[in-house]
Amino acid sequence: MSQQITEAFVQQFADNFRHVAQQMPSRLESCVTIESGIVGMSKSINFLGQRTAQRRLVRHGDTPINDQQHGTRFVDLYDWEDGDMIDDLDKVRMLVDPTSDYVKAMVSAFNRSKDDVIIAAARGNSRATAGNVILPASQKIAVGGVGLSKAKIIQAKGMFRRNEADEENGEELYMAYTAQMLQDVLSDTTLTSADFLAVQMLQNGSLKGKWMGFNWIPTERLDKVGTTRFGLAWAKSGITLGIGKDTTTEVGKDPGKGFNTRVYGKQAIGAVRSEEVKVVEIACQEA
Repeated sequence: MSQQITEAFVQQFADNFRHVAQQMPSRLESCVTIESGIVGMSKSINFLGQRTAQRRLVRHGDTPINDQQHGTRFVDLYDWEDGDMIDDLDKVRMLVDPTSDYVKAMVSAFNRSKDDVIIAAARGNSRATAGNVILPASQKIAVGGVGLSKAKIIQAKGMFRRNEADEENGEELYMAYTAQMLQDVLSDTTLTSADFLAVQMLQNGSLKGKWMGFNWIPTERLDKVGTTRFGLAWAKSGITLGIGKDTTTEVGKDPGKGFNTRVYGKQAIGAVRSEEVKVVEIACQEA
C-alpha cells in the first residue's frame, strides 16, 4: 500500500480528499490526429507525395506514366501502468474510502503522459521506412535571446503558409504556450490594442482561444534545456497519437495481500510526427 497514506489518518472528521495542484486532463489529445484501436506494437501511416502535371506537346502522343511518390511513418506503441494498494483497516482509521480519488489521480497521470508523448513526437525522430527523420532546421525558429514575441508568432504563421499547411488547406493550427510565454506576449510592446482585444488578453490574462491563426493551448510540459524553452506550433494532421488501449482502471480485492483493495491502471499509446512541414519548433528564452 501507499506508505504515505498514514498522513491522512483522521485527526478530525473529514469526508473527502483534496488533490494537489496539477494538470488533470490531457491538453493536447484533442489537438492531434487520433489513430485508435491499433493491434500490435505499431501501425503505419501512409501518405501520397505531391504530383506535377506536364504540358502536352505532341498530338496523339503516348500517355504519360509518372510514378506516384509514397511515404510511410510508423507510430510505435508503448505500455504505461500505475498501481497502488489500500489497506481496508486504513479506511476505518480515515473514516473515508479513498479508492475513487486514487483512480482519479491515476487517470490524471495517464492524461499527462499523453501530452508528454505528443510533445516528444513533435520534436523527436519520426520512424519512416528509410530510417529516422529529424525535424529540419528549416522548421525551427531560433531563440534570438528573447522569449515568445509577436515576430516569432508571425514567422511561424508564415512558415505554415509557405508549406501550404494552414487553414487554406483545411488545417487547424495550434500553438502551445507556457506561463512565461504568456507573460512575454502580454508585455510585448509591439502588440497593438487590436491584438489584445482579439482575445481579450488584458481582461482575461490568458491567450487561450484563437488568435493570429492559432488555437492557443496552455501547458507547462514543453521541453526546456538550460534557459531555452522549446515552444511548439503544429497542424492537427501533422502529429498522430496512436492508441492501442486507452486508459483503463481496475479496482478489486487482492487475495495475496490480505484481500486489501488494489487499484491499477494501464494504457498503450504512442505518437509520431507525420509531416515535418506541419510542425514548427519555437525556441524561447526562459529563466
